[in-house]
Amino acid sequence: MNDAPFSAHLDFQLLFDQWEKRSDVSKADTCLYRDLINRIKQFPDLIQSPVDPEALDKPENFLGFGLILSSLFPMSGQQEKRIIALTAPFDLKPIYSTPAFSELFLNEDGTIRIPKDMDIDRINFSKMLNMYSRIVDQVYGIKMNQGHPLVFKYRGPNGINRHFQIRMNFQFVQVSAKGPLPNIHDKSEICSSASPDHYDLENWLKVLPLSLFNFSGFLLLEADDITVSQSVATLNEAVLKQEEISNGEFLEVVEDSVKSLIGISELKVGMASLQQINGKLVFSKSRLANSYILKMLCETDSELPYQGILNFLSAIEKPVLLNELSAEFPERSFMSKVIELGVKEVILYPLKHKGNLVGLLEVCSLRHDAFEPIMLHHLDMLAPSLSIAFNKQAEQLDSKIKSIIRKKFTAIHPVVEWKFDEIALDYALEEEQGKVPEIAPINFRDVFPLYAAVDVKNSSQERNGAIQRDLLIQLGLAKTVLEKARSLHYLPLLDRMVEKIEEFESRIQLILDAEEEVRITEFFLLEFEPTFKHLSATFSDLVPSVKEYFQAVDPQMGVVYIHRKAFEQSLKEINLLVGQYLDREETKIQQMFPHYFEKFKTDGIEYNIYIGQSLVKDRTFDPIYLKNLRLWQLQTLIDIVNLVREKSPSLDVRLDTTQLILAHSAPLTISFRLDERKFDVEGAYNIRYEIIKKRIDKALIKGTNERLVQPGKIAVVYSQPKDSKEYLDFIHFFQNRQLLEENIEHLELEDMQGVHGMKAIRVTVVPKTLLSQSGKSELVSETEKR
Repeated sequence: MNDAPFSAHLDFQLLFDQWEKRSDVSKADTCLYRDLINRIKQFPDLIQSPVDPEALDKPENFLGFGLILSSLFPMSGQQEKRIIALTAPFDLKPIYSTPAFSELFLNEDGTIRIPKDMDIDRINFSKMLNMYSRIVDQVYGIKMNQGHPLVFKYRGPNGINRHFQIRMNFQFVQVSAKGPLPNIHDKSEICSSASPDHYDLENWLKVLPLSLFNFSGFLLLEADDITVSQSVATLNEAVLKQEEISNGEFLEVVEDSVKSLIGISELKVGMASLQQINGKLVFSKSRLANSYILKMLCETDSELPYQGILNFLSAIEKPVLLNELSAEFPERSFMSKVIELGVKEVILYPLKHKGNLVGLLEVCSLRHDAFEPIMLHHLDMLAPSLSIAFNKQAEQLDSKIKSIIRKKFTAIHPVVEWKFDEIALDYALEEEQGKVPEIAPINFRDVFPLYAAVDVKNSSQERNGAIQRDLLIQLGLAKTVLEKARSLHYLPLLDRMVEKIEEFESRIQLILDAEEEVRITEFFLLEFEPTFKHLSATFSDLVPSVKEYFQAVDPQMGVVYIHRKAFEQSLKEINLLVGQYLDREETKIQQMFPHYFEKFKTDGIEYNIYIGQSLVKDRTFDPIYLKNLRLWQLQTLIDIVNLVREKSPSLDVRLDTTQLILAHSAPLTISFRLDERKFDVEGAYNIRYEIIKKRIDKALIKGTNERLVQPGKIAVVYSQPKDSKEYLDFIHFFQNRQLLEENIEHLELEDMQGVHGMKAIRVTVVPKTLLSQSGKSELVSETEKR
């Protein structure tokens, strides 16, 4: 598309035609054009077609070209400040540009400079769209919607980013056909009827090749400085995506916006989150990590840093500009460390949401006389977005606290709180009557269970392999130190230590068990490392080797922690991805009908769901809600397969997951155990359900050594044919939507301890590369609409 041939030349005839139309000598504001027409005739190089751009540089044409420019840009006293250029149609080398345009946008050879972070494909797309807009308008009389204007970001010599929107004026661009053209009568012939505003440029190039047309005239370019609005828009976008970007990235956006608005590059920008819990300000390293001032106050040697900060904040209820930190500010003793860093002036801008202080913006200058009071008003434009961002953080912390309380300190699920309220009320009333009350049994009868597990494939083998590789690295480093030591110094004991290392290396090459790992770790801590420290302190020529060894050892773990860290981090990211997704989707499905949900994390994620009439008080249960939950269960596992597929290539250790559902159609009874503060099933038959859950993740297909659970597949385990029927219907539902492959495996499973006669359905998830931003497949959205 970028290399599509087209012909264009410079021409001023359309401008001359405009002069002719306006040349009314009877009026003062138009009689000038008659004079321009007469005078331009003295410059034959400029009135011919095409015009040679080099002719504009000839001294004899300077006056003529000046006449053209003066008619386009009337003298207003602002010429040097306007950012304007003229080019031949769709050419990147202007024939004229104002000093401001040249300074900002032109290379040394006179061509337009494209910012490094600008998408070239987008520029070419915009260029092609403008070409075809001119063609279909002037040749076929079809009006097309224009694309979005281009926004260029330039970093000035002072280090400040500025944003410009380029406006293109096509008034003086003429399109003409070189020969016969295809007959096009309607917009639908070149645009998709399903999406009339879709710009199918590839199709246009086939239907209307640019080689059929000639572009003549000239193009007017004018750049508008939109730094202020773009800075605010960029910050707003960052606020909306705050959960997707790191604190450091968010601070970079804020710092860039502040510098652009104030117009000073030598700034230090800090932010502090301020939130009160139970009437007390919350301070922590993480919440003050991006601060510049308050962080210094917390690091001061003051005996009462907290009270000092309260006094500090009480003095800045409104935005303040501190020109002389050492003299005017009442809490200057707390500012000494900041002054030591070379800060000369500070703007402190309190951020409030609905009147409550939620954060502080700190802008520090490293030179005197940098700030002016008007700059406080510039920052007013950023304050609303920043206040929303910090309030959002505060709400998240409140929600997190409540969630932790519910998950860590009580097993009471919100759905069944009403039952506990009733039991607690009866208990309290009996106490008031002088009785010795007992907690009544808390049972929920005839509830339907649902269980699913997402497990990381071969996680134990992966972890052991990572530990093994780390130990071999550490043994190799230790061996290097010892060999160098014995080559330089006579110490017979070192020979025995080298032999021990080689013994360890030999043993763990074959297999690594937990006991061997402990023995090696203890040997490092109790023998190797004390020896290394002594060697380093005694022999200066061994210092670099010993230092290299200790640099490779993780200071917290006490061992080399490279491969295991990569595995654990990858496992953590997979569990976080799956766990957060399930939490989001489960919150939504709760709105359908309340149900009990509990999630567990091991080397994967598993969950229990119970639903039934006895769990709710003011709702009527219907089997349709159970069916919906089973459909949701299969649906979320399909999405999880795709989420993991998408995430896995970016992990340090590529991991896959297996997906499993246990189908159980018979209702059971669950009871709350006060001693363990959790729900358990009751009855011998119901307990069998719990045993099955613990066994099936290791199940083998009958007559083979193949595990039932496999990456990219979903297995549904059942014991009775009626248990599988509903899931088979749902599988067909998803197959019709091409989310599951057509082949359905019907399998028998090997007997396991206490579990016999189990069967399974297994189906493969169709790879799906595009997921919505919320992490759901398109099907979920469709289901919600229904």
